[in-house]
Amino acid sequence: MLTTLVVVLLGAATWLLYELVSNRKAWVADLRTHADLVAGASTTALEFDDQEAARASLFLLKAQPRILSAALYDVNGRLFASYAAANTLLNARRTVDAPTFEPRFRGSILEVAYPIERAGKRLGTLYLSARHDIWPRLLIFTVALLGLGGVGLTIAFYLFGNLQRRITAPLENITQVAREVISTRNWALRAPATDARDVDLLVEAFNRLLLECQTRTSELEQEVATRRNAEHELREADRQKDVFLATLAHELRNPLAPMMSAVALLQMSRTSPETRDKAVNVLDRQIRNMVRLVNDLLDASRATTGKLTLDLEPLDMGDLVSTAVEDAKCLAQRQGLALSLDLPRETVCVNGDAVRLVQVLANLLNNACQYTPRGGRVEVALSAEPSSVLIAIRDNGVGVAPDMQARIFDMFEQADNSPARVNTGLGVGLTLCRQIIELHHGEVTMTSEGEGRGSCFMVRLPRLECACNDDEPLYGPDAAHLRPLHILIADDNVDTADNFAELLRSSGHIVDVVHDGEAALRLAQATGPDIALLDIGMPKLDGYEVARQLRRSELTSDIHLVAISGWGFAADKEAARLAGFDHHLIKPVDPDELVKLLVDGFEEFVASRPGDLV
Repeated sequence: MLTTLVVVLLGAATWLLYELVSNRKAWVADLRTHADLVAGASTTALEFDDQEAARASLFLLKAQPRILSAALYDVNGRLFASYAAANTLLNARRTVDAPTFEPRFRGSILEVAYPIERAGKRLGTLYLSARHDIWPRLLIFTVALLGLGGVGLTIAFYLFGNLQRRITAPLENITQVAREVISTRNWALRAPATDARDVDLLVEAFNRLLLECQTRTSELEQEVATRRNAEHELREADRQKDVFLATLAHELRNPLAPMMSAVALLQMSRTSPETRDKAVNVLDRQIRNMVRLVNDLLDASRATTGKLTLDLEPLDMGDLVSTAVEDAKCLAQRQGLALSLDLPRETVCVNGDAVRLVQVLANLLNNACQYTPRGGRVEVALSAEPSSVLIAIRDNGVGVAPDMQARIFDMFEQADNSPARVNTGLGVGLTLCRQIIELHHGEVTMTSEGEGRGSCFMVRLPRLECACNDDEPLYGPDAAHLRPLHILIADDNVDTADNFAELLRSSGHIVDVVHDGEAALRLAQATGPDIALLDIGMPKLDGYEVARQLRRSELTSDIHLVAISGWGFAADKEAARLAGFDHHLIKPVDPDELVKLLVDGFEEFVASRPGDLV
């Protein structure tokens, strides 16, 4: 608008100047024309000195109302004749020294002096003055120009306003949004849409560019966050790995030291029977401790990878909790603790895995006993709700700090990481408990008022409204009812094979021992044993191939085959079943479990062969 205003003003000034110059020239030319006519008529009067004729010539100017006055001077500059319009005074200048002068404008008066000559001889001078209308004309012209300029500016204002609204304003909005995006890095900003189609395409393209930048930025931020989280998780996993290895080394060294001392005592020739019994008890206790550590670690790995399976059946939780408490009494007495049990009068059943639930309860009870000082108490209570069963294990032990309570069930986390702790495990027991209970569609929680104020672990399981089989014992019958059996043991670990053989021979069984697959196949075909305990990883022929060949032969197809392996995943059990095994045991094999297998498993095998793999 400013540019347009300047252009309009410059145009108006130019036209005014042009009009002024043109009008001045026109007026001068017109007055000179009249002067030429009057001078021609006055030439004779000047030659013959006829003033009357001169006045008559000047009087003719009366027909021109714009001419105000006229004066005729002779060659000497004397006034010869004059004329003045009505109400006008003659104001003619003498022209003795300047016979002629240029046209002169004085206000609204134009004056001109015209020489009168004939044949090159100067006769006199004619003076004329007239009223011109240049200034009114200029005023009218100026008003007209201003009007036209105002109309033009109004039209320009409308056009420029429309242009600004449709083009300039959207571009300014884009510029403003771009500045804000650059300064704030807020890619969610958008330029407002416009009704101008072409400009709206530009706005839409700009907004799409911002959207693409926002999407890419969000993806990059998410990727950076993911990488940071992954880096943090890797560092945390590395830290947990270091803690776990240090804990594993510590926990394995703890039972190894008394085991080495016990072996040294047994090797001494002068050791008393009491000392030998004590050494054997130490070996048994520490071996069981190592087996528990390894089993906890393996079970946690299976649960984490989703390979931990349950053998669900209706269970009486009262019997189950009583069994777990009974097993924990020895530890409680050794720790000097008071262990109590509160059971409901009614029978409370759940659908669960007896072995896994006893494992959970034993783990929680062991923790309660280990973390409660001598003279403390551990209380176990079983209660029934309409839809759930609640088991609470309370102690007045060391308690758990508030910042640790949220992580107590995480892998390798332990409430007491001090060097003074004694036999507290690998930090996987509570994690395993939570995973087992979650597989039972239950939950396990912990509450503590802080360090030194005890803790309470609560296990909640879905209640089963059905009668439990109270007649079925949790463990197998006594081995005394089993007839002597012919058993083949094949294991490349000489110590393991020989120890199993001595254990079974002491129970009255006939036992043969070999240490490779080919020897096991030959001996089984030659003697036809009742049971064959086959290690999977043996030299020459592995246990799978031995089982397949035994099943294909008519002489050995009736042998009860038991696989012994360090691998206990579902795929390993399935591979054993497909190879022809009737049972699958995981190393290290508990002697009680082996006796139970010989009592129950063989009788079932004889009754309906082949038995199901368990």
